[in-house]
Amino acid sequence: MTGDRWAGRTALVTGALGFIGSHFVEQLTARGATVLALHRGDHPDTRSELADLPGSERIRFVAVDLRVAEETRAAFKYLAPSIDTVVHCAGLDGNAQFKHEHSAEILDSNQRTTSNLLNCVRDFAVDEVVVMSSSEVYCGPLTSATSEDDDYRAHMRYTDNGYVLSKTYAEILSGLHHKQFGTNVFLVRPANVYGPRDSFDTSRGRVIPSMLAKAEAGEEIEIWGDGSQTRSFVHVADLVRASLRMVETGKHRVLNIGTTEETSILGLARMVTDVLDRPERIRTVPSRPVGIAGRRLDLSRMFEVIDFEPRTLRAGLEETIRWYRRHQHQTTR
Repeated sequence: MTGDRWAGRTALVTGALGFIGSHFVEQLTARGATVLALHRGDHPDTRSELADLPGSERIRFVAVDLRVAEETRAAFKYLAPSIDTVVHCAGLDGNAQFKHEHSAEILDSNQRTTSNLLNCVRDFAVDEVVVMSSSEVYCGPLTSATSEDDDYRAHMRYTDNGYVLSKTYAEILSGLHHKQFGTNVFLVRPANVYGPRDSFDTSRGRVIPSMLAKAEAGEEIEIWGDGSQTRSFVHVADLVRASLRMVETGKHRVLNIGTTEETSILGLARMVTDVLDRPERIRTVPSRPVGIAGRRLDLSRMFEVIDFEPRTLRAGLEETIRWYRRHQHQTTR
């Protein structure tokens, strides 16, 4: 990786104490950037972990509610003479049940955050902005691997999933800002992300940390449907590395990021219990909704850009589990 691309530059990261945002803070700091780490909620354990990093004197943590336009504008106006890059990771997220129960809140919060942020990127002449989207914006027929050129807007249909709506809104608004104002936007569409610093709260956490926490505690893993639905997963550190490479090379403005490895949800649960060396206590619930049967991403562009091999799911799980066990007393409080 080309470290000098970021050395001496100022990057503003939203959601900086969150799961994905904290890894952007870590990698940008390691490459010599000054990082303005914007966050809304307080995550003292993550803040402490980032504060212990080499070069942490170049991280400035700032509490800002990006849903409020005045606060967002003040952050851009007073934090630094200029901002070279914005990485937008802030947003409400969670597992399928959390998204179902909080769709209005998620859509309202995420669209306001994105609107306020893009307006400031325009008004304060920021060089470039990376917007963390999602592969969930793809909703067309799943007859083959989905590429970035597949126009998901051609197959848009109504959904009451506020998270998907908010990501679609973010992409459409980003595109309109690029068209009208010339904003230099990079859109990242990751597969399912996992890794250290994720939320291991089983009531709202993503599928991997929820499975991991339940299996480690000796509890039963519940799978909606029969478990045959397939997903691909990408380690958060690989997501960040690929996203930064996307900006460094400038070859593509939209990028799918994932791995070629696909696994069924039932197979994932079995892998989690095997890596943990725990009994295989798994129960399927065929009556519960499962979402799409599978989603494959065309990763041709990503492999043009990156200069590393994304880790396998098993290797990523082993690393995540080591981190979880070191921090278990913190993450389960």
